[in-house]
Amino acid sequence: MLTTLRQIVEGMTQAVSLQDAMKVLVCQTRAAMEVDCCSVYLAEPQRRRYRLAATDGLAQAAVGKVAMPFDEGLVGLVGRREELINLADAPAHPNFKYLPEVAEDEFNSFLGVPIMQQRQVLGVLVVQQRDSRQFDEGDESFLVTLAAQLAARVLHAETRGILQQAEPQLHRTLKGLPVSGGVAIARAWVWQPKMELDQVTLKKSDDPELQVELFNQAMLQVQLDLDAMALRFRESVNPDSMGIFEIYQHLLSDPGYVQQIEAEILEEGWTASSAVRRVSERFIAQFAAMNDAYLRERAVDVRDVAQRLLSRLVHSQIEDFDFDEPVILLAAEVTASLLAEIPRERLVGMVSLRGAVNSHAAILARAMGIPAVMGIELPLAELDHRLLVIDGNCGELVIEPAQAVMDEYRQLIQQAKAFSDLVGAESHLAAETIDGERMSVLLNAGLNVDTENAVRDMADGIGLYRTEIPFMLHDRFPSEQEQTSRYREILSHYADRPVCMRTLDVGGDKPLPYFPIVEDNPFLGWRGIRLTLDHPELFLAQLKAMLRASEHLDNLSIMLPMVSSLSEVQAARRLLDQAWLEISEELGPKGGSVRYPMLGAMIEVPSILYILPEMAPYVDFWSVGSNDLTQYLLAVDRNNARVSALYDAFHPAVIRVLKQVVETANAQGKPVSICGELAGDPLGVLILMAMGYRRFSMNLNNLARIKYVIRRTNLTELTPLLELGLKQNDSAALKELFVGYLERIGLSGLLPRQQQRKVTA
Repeated sequence: MLTTLRQIVEGMTQAVSLQDAMKVLVCQTRAAMEVDCCSVYLAEPQRRRYRLAATDGLAQAAVGKVAMPFDEGLVGLVGRREELINLADAPAHPNFKYLPEVAEDEFNSFLGVPIMQQRQVLGVLVVQQRDSRQFDEGDESFLVTLAAQLAARVLHAETRGILQQAEPQLHRTLKGLPVSGGVAIARAWVWQPKMELDQVTLKKSDDPELQVELFNQAMLQVQLDLDAMALRFRESVNPDSMGIFEIYQHLLSDPGYVQQIEAEILEEGWTASSAVRRVSERFIAQFAAMNDAYLRERAVDVRDVAQRLLSRLVHSQIEDFDFDEPVILLAAEVTASLLAEIPRERLVGMVSLRGAVNSHAAILARAMGIPAVMGIELPLAELDHRLLVIDGNCGELVIEPAQAVMDEYRQLIQQAKAFSDLVGAESHLAAETIDGERMSVLLNAGLNVDTENAVRDMADGIGLYRTEIPFMLHDRFPSEQEQTSRYREILSHYADRPVCMRTLDVGGDKPLPYFPIVEDNPFLGWRGIRLTLDHPELFLAQLKAMLRASEHLDNLSIMLPMVSSLSEVQAARRLLDQAWLEISEELGPKGGSVRYPMLGAMIEVPSILYILPEMAPYVDFWSVGSNDLTQYLLAVDRNNARVSALYDAFHPAVIRVLKQVVETANAQGKPVSICGELAGDPLGVLILMAMGYRRFSMNLNNLARIKYVIRRTNLTELTPLLELGLKQNDSAALKELFVGYLERIGLSGLLPRQQQRKVTA
């Protein structure tokens, strides 16, 4: 059956059009399952009906003409239930509807499965049998698999069909993975590489020395190109982001890469371009096969460098990115170097068919402050110069938006600009509620630690310094001295404010390029405190670097990630004691001194929720990492486009756990902060304040607006809202209560479009 399934899928893939693909599907499925009929019904949402789109077994004259309303027939029932229906006697079912036009009066058995993509029913796939037959689990699984394969093809074709209309009457909204927030309206600019790796024809050369020279020239040109990009990029993005371009340069100077290419030329006789292709494809395959998400994404970097080398080998001139209007960049795979090449003043958004939250392109998009969406199935060639709206807050892309939609988004952009001006004017003021309760608003930092005085004045300190970022951007473990220098810079700049440094938190979605961790499930594997305790030499070096950097500053606190047991905290405390004694003995004779820092544990793993009282004597504070805690509580990988919609920080279970944490912390007399995305969300901070949280750590772009919200909030008004919200059994009802509050105080414009619409619709 697997062979048959593969053959059908391959036949669909090779088909030129959707209609041809459906013909292949119905004909081969009928034969494979030994049924009398196989049909495809496609949804027409605007008319609320399913239209017969292809069949083998029903009247061919009915294809394209016969339709069934959503609320009628067995086909409609499959669509409404969004699940398969298996009947041995279909005519006896109360939902059965006879259609004389298709000549199906002789069929008794019915198996229908929904064709679904992104939680949307696109159609129904049906097989029928004259004899009474109860289809078995193998039949069901077979048909479900085929429906899933057809779904992507249908969605792609529907998008193309809308685009091909001379005057589209209906705009199309597609859902992807949000990787950078914000909203933008502009025409699409589709980029495709001049030469793909697989387009290189493998050839041998009679002059290997010449080919090596050509390769070396291309190498030099690409290195110069990357240097120029980095310089241009540095003008608009924090210099810390330049570490990404260092990774490209490391690859170009990596003997394992360069020498292999030269060996292919000199020893095997391949041309320079052929050698680049052969070696690069091996590297790409190695990275792509890795379990770690970060390392898999490095395959993108290798492909990018290889295609740049090929472009220089084949073409003498680099591509000219000259725009006279703002554009939204669309590409099959957006790379960091491509983002750096496009003039910053013209780039307002980015869409990549492939990619993930931790790709270098996504990291840079966030650093640049442009909305970005990834993981959308699109017919790229037909989107060039099309008018688009990109909503990076929820991962939506609107193609050829209707005027009403355009007006709505333009209003949102104007509101965002107006609020930004208002918020900015108060960003230096204290985060204090109307009824006089002072909050601490802290900065999450790492990749882009901003040392501008204006930023420092906004934040009450650093609530989370991600020490893993420098580790991730190097090609080796940074030395203790290198770490000390970096930590000292941060501690010194915030000398009058607290700085909380999280110990090395790698593994899961943040592996080190030079320290690969191959695991079937990295999120439940060797990461965070588990890794550093297994490598005390690394842990001690980092702790000593932090302590040495804090000499005479006394503003350092240390936080442990991924804690799941009391023994981990106890072991970390012993190592901190050891590091502190060593540094104190080292500095004492020189007149130096280091204050013993506060030590905290992050609440991310659900097991810690049940041992907080036992842990209290061993920690000075707790900090809730709401992102990971939510993922673990809901068993949802928010970086997975298929399930990311299930990630809900306002889920009743999450909200109740957060309330439990702050109540336990207060009972134990321990400070507690929260440093996930929920802390930087206007609704989230209202709910958290009502619970009793007073310390919030967030990304730079959220600092000013959260302070603005706090300064217009009355805590006494939030308490009854929370009491009512905790009684709700779904997140929508809870959020609606607090959305209403933001509306009453005139701050609804701070909310994403979807939340505003939900309340006002």
